[in-house]
Amino acid sequence: MKGNAVLARLKNLHPYSLPAWPQVIRHKGLWIFGLLLLITSIFYITTGGKPVILLANDEPLAVVANEGQVNEALTKAKSELEKQYGISISGFTTKLSYDAEKAKREDKALDDQQLVTLLKEKLAWTVKSWSITVNDKPALYLASEEGAQAALELLKKNYLPEGSNVTVEKMAFNEEVKIVAAEALLWELKTPEKAAEIMMQGLAKASQYTVKNGDSLWTIARDNNMTVAQLKEANPEMKSEFLKIGQKLNLVKSEPLVTVVSIVTTTVEEKIPYPTQYESDSSLWRGQQSVKQEGAYGSREVTYRITKANGVETSRETLAEKVLLQPISRVVVRGTKMMVASRGDGGSGILGWPTRDRITSGYGKRGREFHTGIDIDGVTGDPVYAAEDGVVLEAGWDGHYGKSIVVDHGRGLTTRYAHLSSIDVSIGQRVSRGSIIGKVGSTGRSTGSHLHFEVRINGEHQNPLRYLER
Repeated sequence: MKGNAVLARLKNLHPYSLPAWPQVIRHKGLWIFGLLLLITSIFYITTGGKPVILLANDEPLAVVANEGQVNEALTKAKSELEKQYGISISGFTTKLSYDAEKAKREDKALDDQQLVTLLKEKLAWTVKSWSITVNDKPALYLASEEGAQAALELLKKNYLPEGSNVTVEKMAFNEEVKIVAAEALLWELKTPEKAAEIMMQGLAKASQYTVKNGDSLWTIARDNNMTVAQLKEANPEMKSEFLKIGQKLNLVKSEPLVTVVSIVTTTVEEKIPYPTQYESDSSLWRGQQSVKQEGAYGSREVTYRITKANGVETSRETLAEKVLLQPISRVVVRGTKMMVASRGDGGSGILGWPTRDRITSGYGKRGREFHTGIDIDGVTGDPVYAAEDGVVLEAGWDGHYGKSIVVDHGRGLTTRYAHLSSIDVSIGQRVSRGSIIGKVGSTGRSTGSHLHFEVRINGEHQNPLRYLER
């Protein structure tokens, strides 16, 4: 719009004041008023009195009366934020602009306080702050250098060991930790307490796990320090607990930002374990034993130098040790008496007798059935002994055998002990001749308490009497 046209419009708007306009602006002390009035009038003419749309980073933020309202609101918002946080606001990084064309005359502009509140919440206000850096990478921002130092001291304090007899030799960070001046966004500022908590607990870090053969939700959760519930929460798309090999699962881990290394010395009183001594007794059966003398712990005073990383012990060095009380040995008596057959002819003597009592049923045909072993009478709870050194192949319930144990003695020789009331060994365990492996019982297909004993060579059952000692 040309200057004359503007003045013509101004004459229509201000018919009473315009003729004196040149005198007003030349009047000493009133030229500023005239200039502002001229700018306001031009803005009013060019916008037609319509509100305008305020844009933040090119996105509509609010309808405002004019740019002057925004400038005043920015000044007030900055002042209120500085008072609220006790820190000087540098400015903001949000790009502000205006769109007058899309605004409608009937649009209602925000009032001044509404606009101030909106700008405080929506703009990316910047401040001069102090940053805690880890290996030269900014990690956290605090309002003051003193606050940053307090956060580091709080972090170290969390890992200080308790106790009056503990001396701290060193508390340090494994990484290079610095406090430097930095520009930050207002919302990034942390209190010393929150900063220490974040450094200790870490920030959530997403990663993935590929399912492999043998995996389950429980094993994956356990190996990644998670619960099954947390694992499911990280994978909401998972409809069942069935996993497929090669399937990807999301994991959320937290890793501490820094490692606090502590070195302390401490003096403690500890128990000294007592040794066990064994004596032979020919009046007891081989495999039987009894305690002749109970043991008693001793005590000692030990000074250690302990190194920890984030509270987890990584090394321990013994600096001094003094015995306060000597331990008393535990004395155990072991039987050496060998078992012999109570009835019937003996065999080659390769195997020892698994229990002592009379034979109630021999090997061979028994009515319409073939008895694959011998039955030795006994009372429920009587000990059952390994017939020879070997390795336990089976230990558990086995059909009509009930609770049963099979021991492999090598060279194709195995023995079975059936109808047991209890099993005292496990699969893969090495046993010695005469050692107790179970108790006589009546489990499975049994008419009373006894031990069913079998001998097999390369899987073929044999008459046990041919192998038992005379």
